[in-house]
Amino acid sequence: MLSVFLVAFSCVAHGAEEAAPVGSTLERDMGYFYGYSFGNMLRDGGSSDVDVESLLEGLKDSLADNPPALDGDKREKVYAEVRARQLRTQDAKKAAQDAQEKVALAQSEINLANAEAFLTENAKREEVRTTPTGLQYEVLVDAGGKRPTVSSRVVVNYVGSFIDGNVFDQSGDDPAEFGLQQVITGWTEGLQLMGVGDKFRLYLHPDLAYGAGSVGRIPPNSLLVFEIELLEIR
Repeated sequence: MLSVFLVAFSCVAHGAEEAAPVGSTLERDMGYFYGYSFGNMLRDGGSSDVDVESLLEGLKDSLADNPPALDGDKREKVYAEVRARQLRTQDAKKAAQDAQEKVALAQSEINLANAEAFLTENAKREEVRTTPTGLQYEVLVDAGGKRPTVSSRVVVNYVGSFIDGNVFDQSGDDPAEFGLQQVITGWTEGLQLMGVGDKFRLYLHPDLAYGAGSVGRIPPNSLLVFEIELLEIR
């Protein structure tokens, strides 16, 4: 039971510390700890409407090792109601999760269709080149510098955006350094096409990025556009 309290309380520990009375004793803090945690359990079990005064009476009797005030029949009825509420709560959570998964799957399929339609049209542009893997890129600056290999570490500036132009990530004032084997497939391939001083725009099919997974602000099956400037090979 204590382990359940610890898990329930850990999610709100910071807020509880702020709410604790100034100068409170350890015993008062422990009381609040157990009370808050048990309240979370009641809410999660669908029993947030219990009578608090009766709850405190039962708590006091338990701590004092007094016999329970409920006879066997009442206890059985309470057990049955508690179990029924838990099952209803679990069913409601499962239904909500299933609905969210259906929405996510539908959006993932829409994103994939949009990505493939975009790339089909994008490939028709003269300035866009397409590799055998389906990576599309534009050469914005061709400096003719040395190219990295798959085992290289590189330093780059970059901006990542979606099809609609919304930026989801960028290097900002601090260039990014990484090994070419540490990044998504589209970056590993694309950077080997670049020389130091080059600036490319990469168009990554979801299969060359994060696929059907959701990463941070990136929804499943997102086509990603990156403007990358290769600054240095280390």
